[in-house]
Amino acid sequence: MAPRELAYTTVDAFTSSPFGGNPAAVIVWPDATLAADDALAQQIAAEFNLSETAFCQLLDGGTALEPVYELRWRTPMTEVRLLSGRERAICESFQTDEKLICTGSAVALTVSGHATLATAHTLFTSHHPEAKTITFQTRHSGTLTARRVTDDGSNEKSDLIALDFPAAPLITLEDGHRRRPKIMEAVSRAVKAFDTSKVVRVGWWDGQKAPIVEFEAGTELESLEIDPTPFADIGELIILTCPAPAESGFDIFSRVFAPAFGVPEDPVTGAAHTALAPFWLLNDQSLSRLHDSKRAQTTSSLRAKQVSRRGGEMVVKLDEKTRRVDLKGSARRVMRGVIEL
Repeated sequence: MAPRELAYTTVDAFTSSPFGGNPAAVIVWPDATLAADDALAQQIAAEFNLSETAFCQLLDGGTALEPVYELRWRTPMTEVRLLSGRERAICESFQTDEKLICTGSAVALTVSGHATLATAHTLFTSHHPEAKTITFQTRHSGTLTARRVTDDGSNEKSDLIALDFPAAPLITLEDGHRRRPKIMEAVSRAVKAFDTSKVVRVGWWDGQKAPIVEFEAGTELESLEIDPTPFADIGELIILTCPAPAESGFDIFSRVFAPAFGVPEDPVTGAAHTALAPFWLLNDQSLSRLHDSKRAQTTSSLRAKQVSRRGGEMVVKLDEKTRRVDLKGSARRVMRGVIEL
């Protein structure tokens, strides 16, 4: 008997060029029987061995212009989950020196932003070319949406896609906070020949156990030699960020590390930007450190570039009232083929 064939696509997310951004594999299940086979899905994710593989299935209730899909993500080892605020406390503790920056209706334990963008790109280009919005139902955190948008944010046909996620809840770690010395020690060990006096602010995203370390303006973040090994002791996701120079065309730069999960440096991390948006936009001191041309513009969005080796970019917009973040970026299909089952 000939093997059954299952189509797949690989997409580089948050880039318009091949071999940049963050790669993800996408599987669109052809029927409910295959979609229900969790063991098969995990085997496929392990075979691709990418940071995330996305699996989606068309659901009833949508339309040609606004289809609805179930969406799940898997690493090579396990399924990725989004936990609601009811399942996990926003912060472990609130001391008198901790300031809550942003609380959301959901806490993202692991938001696979790049795999969601890769899925939306695949569906918009190959399955629903006339659609403007795709709704994703997740197993653990309700509804996410992807919209085709233009540079001005309107819902017109475009290669740009906007993803809607909950904003990450953050606290600022002031001098003397119990977490701060360990974070500063790890930074000094990880960043070669780095003066920790260049650290101007430290934040903490409890849902991801993630410190956010802001370096002063003028830091050449992309050029820093970093050994991520010490970061495994201070969190699950380590986010380094600094203001971008005006001539770069961006507002902020970042680099993201996850050695605790076996990821020395993540190429582009949508999840991190659900935290970077409130980190920069809801703190007057950090906002004041952005370049002059940015401060003269709206304070609800950021042009962000993750300056990893592969690199990636997005526009991040924060809705302070709803505590939601729009991640707007491009994606590029790189490979497509079939899996023989």
